[in-house]
Amino acid sequence: MPLKTCVTPDMSINHPWQSQSAANHTVYLSRFSSSDQPALKQALETCAAKAVGLLDVNIQEDSLYLLFEWNPARAELVIVVTDANKTNDGAYKVQAELPDLQDKAADETLPETIKFLLSDFLASYSPFFSYSLVAIFHSSSRAETSLL
Repeated sequence: MPLKTCVTPDMSINHPWQSQSAANHTVYLSRFSSSDQPALKQALETCAAKAVGLLDVNIQEDSLYLLFEWNPARAELVIVVTDANKTNDGAYKVQAELPDLQDKAADETLPETIKFLLSDFLASYSPFFSYSLVAIFHSSSRAETSLL
């Protein structure tokens, strides 16, 4: 798994991403340390910017959503482009592991904090405005998403 460095647009953050490719998809994976609010905010913004940076090559004819999936038990965020049924994902996904948040898995406010930070970032991230995707979030199942 070769490491790739990603410089996100409009942000001066260099962050290493592991690229894992399979037959029909590529996952950009990274691990972020620290669980304090500023570090969490920076990690989420880095991931969202990486996902937006992949939109040109990731959007398909039936793409509708930029889906942010938070898994509290694994302290993991996955970002995918998907269709209206949330079943046909784009070829590229961004996956972030935040192991320092695993001890906060029972904290019911953490998903709302993550949702707020992502929403706040996307609301002012001009590269995202070039696309007509709807940003959605869930922390349980794709059937229970909400708008960012």
